[in-house]
Amino acid sequence: MDAETLISAALREAGYGPDAIGSALPRIMRILDAEDVRVAVGRSLSRKEREYVRVQLELGLSVSEIVAGLKR
Repeated sequence: MDAETLISAALREAGYGPDAIGSALPRIMRILDAEDVRVAVGRSLSRKEREYVRVQLELGLSVSEIVAGLKR
């Protein structure tokens, strides 16, 4: 089971409806992806780097693409 399915099921079990899950799930997944970027880089990110990661995730870039951009 992937993370999105697991989180969706947990929110449903906690009593959240489809509308709440649909609006919260994309944000939760971006948070998890941002943490994946931090782990891949191997250090804490500066405020400017965190903003860069947030924008890139909203644009639909993958974690590996964002990490490559940060390592330039």
